[in-house]
Amino acid sequence: MEKIYEPELRNLLKKCYQCGRCSGVCQLSKVQKYTPSKIIQLILEGFENKVLESGELWDCLTCNQCLKDCPVKINFADIVRMARYKMRHEKNQSSDEFVAHKGIYTTISEIMSRPYINPDRNMDWIPKNCKISDKGDILYYVGCLPFFNYEFENLNSIAISTLKLIYQIEKKPIVVFKEEICCGHDIYWGQGKLKTFIKLAKKNLEKFKNAGVRTIVTACAECYRTFKIDYANIFDEFDENFEVKHIIDYIYENWKSQKIEFKNPNKSEKEIQFTYHDPCRLSRFLPENDNITNKVREIFREFKYLGYQFNEMAHNKENSLCCGVNSWMNCNEKSKALRYKRMQEAKLAGSKLITSCPKCNIHLTCLQNDFEDLASIEILDFSEFIINHVKVIRTKSKGD
Repeated sequence: MEKIYEPELRNLLKKCYQCGRCSGVCQLSKVQKYTPSKIIQLILEGFENKVLESGELWDCLTCNQCLKDCPVKINFADIVRMARYKMRHEKNQSSDEFVAHKGIYTTISEIMSRPYINPDRNMDWIPKNCKISDKGDILYYVGCLPFFNYEFENLNSIAISTLKLIYQIEKKPIVVFKEEICCGHDIYWGQGKLKTFIKLAKKNLEKFKNAGVRTIVTACAECYRTFKIDYANIFDEFDENFEVKHIIDYIYENWKSQKIEFKNPNKSEKEIQFTYHDPCRLSRFLPENDNITNKVREIFREFKYLGYQFNEMAHNKENSLCCGVNSWMNCNEKSKALRYKRMQEAKLAGSKLITSCPKCNIHLTCLQNDFEDLASIEILDFSEFIINHVKVIRTKSKGD
């Protein structure tokens, strides 16, 4: 807890000189009255209790737009995460009214944190030609996609495409856990359940070690950020024992090492316009030296030779607009307004919208049910988009 929690929020805000930039760039403030600079000022002046009792920090998107533009790099999302912990434990507040889908998905995560619970996940989605194993070097961490299938359609396609990509390149069994548990991202950021998060992290660490895993590949932006940053922050040895890769990293590295190349089996005469939505967790939530936003664009620029034209939206990379819902929190009319603005940008940029966060996929697709003018945009995960465009380059060994 000492590594992820500071009981005195004021200690994290002392560098603030009230320039007000956080309020100026706040994405939530575009659809409701919300002023991070005022909240910070109240805490600095000794009115933390007033801020906590008001409950307004449940509204924050934790999109980290304010951190990106803060001249002294104050992490407001971290403040919110710790404040939510205090709001629960010191003010006896409940987050239930703010959690989407009646809290079913975060409740599942909490159940998984218990030491005697081992999920019996359905493995029917695994393609017949992909061999999996309980132990090995490379783990495909699926995330909570199997649980989302209860309400949302076609999400198995993300898992299927990702596993096919890895297996196609590796040509050896890939570790996929039947008893995989949640990484803990949603309860960590959304509800401030820090102790439950630590329990999940410990269980996951034990599973990784027992399986002999060295490389963890995931197609989920939130899982990627959680393992690469938050787990590494808790466990001193995590970085030494495990290498965490988003599927974008994995494809990029294999492309650059000339193990794969890109193809288009269905090239048409008409050029296909497409764009990319940067999830918060793969842009503003990563260290500046993590250039995954540039890697994905380098891949997409290569597609101009395959009959595609990659176009940027008006807001892109670290300035990307949030999909409006984070950690299953605050899915409402205000977040819908943010999503609508994002989809309008996508419509101007192309007929296909690619993203690399299952939740962004869910929330943006959901909006299409309400607005016919947006229904024509095809929304795809990165793995779904690229699966039919990867060709493995096989080199002959001396023995051959």
